[in-house]
Amino acid sequence: MKNWPDSIYSDGTLGFVSNMTPTLGDKVFVSVRMYKDSPVTHAFVRKVTNGAEQYIEMEKGEICNDLVYYKAEIEINEPTVKYIFVLATKDTIYYYNREGYKTYIPDYRHDFVILADHHRPDWVNGAVFYQIFPERFWNGDKENDVRTGEYEYNGKKSIRMDNWNEVPLSPDKGRAVDFYGGDLRGIKEKIPYLKELGVTAIYLNPIFTAYSTHKYDCIDYFHVDPHFGGDEALAELSEALHENDMKLVLDISINHTGIMHPWTKEKENLYFKNPDGSLKGWAGFSSLPVLDYRNEELRKIIYKDEDSVLRKWLKPPYNIDGWRFDVADVLARNDDVQLADEVWKEVCSAIRQEKEDAIIIGEHWADCNEYLQGDLWNTPMNYYGYGRIIRQFAGLPELFISRCEPLAAVDYQMTAKDVVNRTNDHYNTLPQVIADCQMNLYDSHDVPRVHNYECISFEKWKLVATSQLLFTGIPCIYYGDELGIDGYVEHDAGFRYPMCWDRDDDVSRKHFKVYKTITGLRREKKAFAEGGRKVLFADGRILVVARFFKDEMYLGILSMEDKSRTIRIPVWEIGAAQPASDKDKFGDSIKWSVDDGDLIVEVPAYASYIFEVK
Repeated sequence: MKNWPDSIYSDGTLGFVSNMTPTLGDKVFVSVRMYKDSPVTHAFVRKVTNGAEQYIEMEKGEICNDLVYYKAEIEINEPTVKYIFVLATKDTIYYYNREGYKTYIPDYRHDFVILADHHRPDWVNGAVFYQIFPERFWNGDKENDVRTGEYEYNGKKSIRMDNWNEVPLSPDKGRAVDFYGGDLRGIKEKIPYLKELGVTAIYLNPIFTAYSTHKYDCIDYFHVDPHFGGDEALAELSEALHENDMKLVLDISINHTGIMHPWTKEKENLYFKNPDGSLKGWAGFSSLPVLDYRNEELRKIIYKDEDSVLRKWLKPPYNIDGWRFDVADVLARNDDVQLADEVWKEVCSAIRQEKEDAIIIGEHWADCNEYLQGDLWNTPMNYYGYGRIIRQFAGLPELFISRCEPLAAVDYQMTAKDVVNRTNDHYNTLPQVIADCQMNLYDSHDVPRVHNYECISFEKWKLVATSQLLFTGIPCIYYGDELGIDGYVEHDAGFRYPMCWDRDDDVSRKHFKVYKTITGLRREKKAFAEGGRKVLFADGRILVVARFFKDEMYLGILSMEDKSRTIRIPVWEIGAAQPASDKDKFGDSIKWSVDDGDLIVEVPAYASYIFEVK
């Protein structure tokens, strides 16, 4: 028997809010839907207006796919408008917020939120990020390559790797000075490949002058490393990307510099110091001295002045589209000196003064809700709300728990309900315009590639990749994942292999086909680009998520069960009845039937499906 409250649904997308980015004073229609035969007698929007609760009666409207919609007009009278839905039956009052429905009055923390005058990047809908580690992507100009013995850094002379396809040196031999010659011209040359893959935005690891391969140890924020082609190469790359309708986001650490930065000798006052007077290093690394934002001169250099670091690269001729901030979680924090709130407000304000729709990405691996309310970051590197979750669900070590030996020894298999609960912990506190910007990655330069673990079969990897369509936000592909690039999991040198351009085998073709399907759906179907999301089934180790925009509806099924299992999916809750085809979007056959409004699907072990329903 149908439990009609399970069909109650609303969110902050255009399917339920007439204007997601209103200006102060605008009026906006908000709506909620439910099963057409529900016993609702009255529906209200409970809006908090200037601190006081206001109940606005809703009008019963259209019926579509057996779902009835109620709507009401609300005024955006203040910068942050909060509301929920209140539904009355003959004997019960239901309260619906971002956590779902309740039969008791909820708090305000999970109310729906509309932000006035919020400048969300207009290119977010349908976007697909692609992360590139520049030194390992492609060598477009051999004249600017680092030469063997050109310099010595941290006691190791630079090494020029002669063979692009050679395995990177072990950490004790390479010491982050083993160079293949990747550069910005190389990225520019590969734009046709990126377009074929379906990429719309590039995120580059640091490119500013530094001695290492990773360049998080910057020695000059104001110039692109000459071995990457210098400032001119960045201007050319940016122009070429924009001509091809792609965005460009740069990576920077304004938390620390490299120990070889001239400031460490000429402006020691810009850094935190240890009790003995030496410069304090980030995470104990003396080679990465931490900047002290109590210093006004530093703030002017980094972001306040018109010619400051962050402003320079947003302007012509570089015209970047946003910043990704390294170790953003620790910026301006040092024991008794806690300036993060103040500094981040100034940083984000400065960026948006220069380019109001710039995207701001903070590296944060844990709960960072305080930065995601509309005035600061658009997104973290979403490990907390996505990457850490899906990796653990696939059977890999939880990225934080694995650092604690006693906890890592616990052999726990994450359930589908765990996935739902952890995901909700993150997303249920975010305004929709922020949720839509979440940068959803599972691999990066900092974590072992999922497919390089011995326990990960192609089917399990495909499940992980497929999940990027089922979480609200922007999928981010780490270079080479789409070709099954080689690597190892024991050290970050194993996550940064040179791009496998010559690979053409069954593995690379299968991986590429999966990602072509994913990017195509993300860019071409509004259900994945800007639609709603609802979990329809979470039991054992099988998760079923619906994505929808008006009449366009899709189901995603992810199974980490080691045996085939038949499941019952209440598709009536989203107004659907059955699959539109007997094959899913990857070309795999679906065995299904219908019973009393539910979809019955036989799910093989480790299966992952995406298919349209109608």
